[in-house]
Amino acid sequence: MVTMIKQRLITAAILIPLVILGILFLQTKTLEWLIALVTVLAAWEWFGIIGVHDVIKRLIWVSGLCLLSTISIQYLSIGFIVSITSIIWLLAAAVLIKYGNDGLPNHLTTLFRQPGFGIASAVILLASFWIAAISLHDSQMGPQQLVYILVSVWLADTGGYIVGKKWGKKALAKAVSPNKTWEGVWGALTLTTIWAIVAFEIGLGGSLSLQTWLLLTLTSVAMSIVGDLFESLFKRSHNIKDSGNLLPGHGGVLDRIDSLIAAVPIFVAGLILTEGL
Repeated sequence: MVTMIKQRLITAAILIPLVILGILFLQTKTLEWLIALVTVLAAWEWFGIIGVHDVIKRLIWVSGLCLLSTISIQYLSIGFIVSITSIIWLLAAAVLIKYGNDGLPNHLTTLFRQPGFGIASAVILLASFWIAAISLHDSQMGPQQLVYILVSVWLADTGGYIVGKKWGKKALAKAVSPNKTWEGVWGALTLTTIWAIVAFEIGLGGSLSLQTWLLLTLTSVAMSIVGDLFESLFKRSHNIKDSGNLLPGHGGVLDRIDSLIAAVPIFVAGLILTEGL
C-alpha cells in the first residue's frame, strides 16, 4: 500500500507540472496532438476493456475515433458537440443515481457488455473530450481556463479522498465504488469552492459573475465524479479492475482522465451557455 502511494505521488509530481506547462506555453496546434495521443491511449484501453483484443481491430476503431474527431471539428459547432455530450453525461448521472447502490439490472448489464455500446461510448465521449479541450485552449483565456478546470478536478479528487478517508460514512454508490462517500463529495465541493473563489479573484472567470463561475465550476466537478463512477461501473460490468498499467500507481490512462472526460465538455458547454467562451 505504501509503495503504491509512493508511486502515485512520484507519477503525479512528474506529470502534473509537465501538463500545466504544456497547456500554458504550447500553441494549440501542437497541444492538440498531445491531447490526441492521450485520447488515443485511453481509447486503446477502453477497447481492451470491452474485449477488442485483436490489434488490427483496435487500430481500426482508434482510427475511427480520430476520423470522427477530425470530421466533427470541421463540420459541427463546438456548442452542438458539447450539448450532445452533456445530455449523455446527464443520462449517465441518472443511471448512477438510480442504480449506484443496488447494482445494474440485468438488461442494463447486458447493454453495457455489448461491444457496440462500448465502442460507441468510447468514440463519442473521447472525441468530445478532445474537441472540447482544444476548442477551449484556442479561446482568449483558454490556456488558463483549461488549466483551471484540470486543477479543479484534481483538487476535487484530493478533497474527496481526504475527507472521505477520515469522515466518510454514507456510501455514495456502494455497488459501483464502495470507498466513495457523500462526505467525500462535500469535501471535494468545499475544496473546489475555495479554489474557484481564488481563481475568480485573479481574473480567471473572465466576464462571468462570481455566482455563475461557482455554479459552472461545481457543476463541472459534480459531473467529474459522474465520469469517474461511470468508468468504474463500465469496468465492473466487464469484471475489470484497472483500465491498464501504463502509469505506475495510477493504473491506466483512462483511469486518470475518466473524470476529465466528463468535466471538460461540461465546463465548455457552460461557458458557451453563459457566453463566457
